[in-house]
Amino acid sequence: EADDSRERIGRTLDRMADTLRVPLLMRDLDGMSYQEIAEELGVSLSAVKMRIKRAREEFRQLYGE
Repeated sequence: EADDSRERIGRTLDRMADTLRVPLLMRDLDGMSYQEIAEELGVSLSAVKMRIKRAREEFRQLYGE
C-alpha cells in the first residue's frame, strides 16, 4: 500500500508544471526556507510563497482525481 501511495504521489507531481512543482519540492522535501528558494530560483519571496500555496492546492486537487 505504501508503494502504491508513493507511485500515486509521483504521478501527481509529474502532472504539475515545473514552476509549481520545483518550489514545492524544495520546501517540503529539501527543507529549504522560503528565502533560500527565492534566492535559488531568482524570484521574489512573495512569488515563492504564492507558488507554493498554488502548488499545494493543485496537488490536492490532482491527487484527489
